[in-house]
Amino acid sequence: MGRLDDITLEELYELKEQINEGKPRERVLAAIGRKQGDQLDMLAERHGVVEKTIRNWLDRFEEEPIEQAPYDAPRPGGPAKIEGQDREQLFEQLQQPPTELGYDQQAWSAKLLLHHIKEEYGVEYHENYAYELLKEAGLSLRTARPQHYEADPDEKAEFQETVEKNDPN
Repeated sequence: MGRLDDITLEELYELKEQINEGKPRERVLAAIGRKQGDQLDMLAERHGVVEKTIRNWLDRFEEEPIEQAPYDAPRPGGPAKIEGQDREQLFEQLQQPPTELGYDQQAWSAKLLLHHIKEEYGVEYHENYAYELLKEAGLSLRTARPQHYEADPDEKAEFQETVEKNDPN
């Protein structure tokens, strides 16, 4: 066991009571399981992770104070540029088709969203973040299926007709 020798089961149970949910709770539960003699492979299966992740979780309890071990270190990154009411308003706007807001497009694209945010809120984001905003708003990105520039619409229609005629069903 080694990693958890300096921590009692009671301390882990006490810590578990202070943490409601999420990954920190999973880490404490894994430590409790290991302290009770569960094997790494069983813990990994129970928590839906690989054994290396379980080892990493348990290492935290050896390297950090018990109160900090379940939690991730703060990650770099600035505060959100659009927060609170503005963010809620943006997500409400995204539930409408862009035509309702005066745009010519029928669906939201990353570029249209970035344009809208810049015009409406005076904020600029990287294109990658636009995809995250769309996802956070509960939208999925749909793109048009590309068509080759030399494709002939008449030949395509003829092909479709031929396929339909030859379909055995």
